[in-house]
Amino acid sequence: MIADPSTPLALIDSVSYFNAEQEVLFSLHTVFHVSEIKKIEKNNRFYQVTLILTSDNDQELPILTERIREKTSPRTQEWYRIGELLLKLDQFDKAEQVYSTVLQQTPSAKDQADIYYQFGCIKNNQGHYEKAISFYERTIEIDRKSVSINYLSLANTYHGIGAVYDNMKQYSDAGLYHEKALEIYQKNLSPNHPDLVASYNNISLLYRNIAEYSKVLSYFQKALDIKDRILPSNHPLLVTS
Repeated sequence: MIADPSTPLALIDSVSYFNAEQEVLFSLHTVFHVSEIKKIEKNNRFYQVTLILTSDNDQELPILTERIREKTSPRTQEWYRIGELLLKLDQFDKAEQVYSTVLQQTPSAKDQADIYYQFGCIKNNQGHYEKAISFYERTIEIDRKSVSINYLSLANTYHGIGAVYDNMKQYSDAGLYHEKALEIYQKNLSPNHPDLVASYNNISLLYRNIAEYSKVLSYFQKALDIKDRILPSNHPLLVTS
């Protein structure tokens, strides 16, 4: 098969076994903007999605790519990456099995700390809150013994513990850990870093749970200010803020 890289799509209904489906084949790595989503008239089950093809010169594309790369945190161990994917898919039992296997093959204390952190996330989502805190504390213990402390990793773990206490409705303890995490982020990240947005949102949700609405508004506004600075004006996250 010969593919023309200058052609982003091909209509294949004439060669498809099910030609009534009017299938369209797109080139590998094709990326679109979702321009519009609307219901199809007289049919509430289906939606029409309008897509706009991006080009390699799209200025927003490398920003998005880098953000995805940061979030997926590529590692040398394929099994670790599989575990992260299972977590994103809410397959917590399977993720736990994968990380248990990886832990047995991991001599590095730093990598073990990362796995214990993931165990904490899993147990929190499974509703095993005491076990979640125990795993997070093991992560902190290893990080503090490290010659070079990764403060951002420590902040992430503090947020994890804060999230557990949120779920346990122990909001005083939750606030303590979320504030610890925020303090580290503010000292080690740029003022416009996306992790600060997540941190402000976590704290604002905490205050919403205890009905301190003036503080809710204050932290939501801080998160929104960062989004205004780093996101295009038509970004959906600005609409939902």
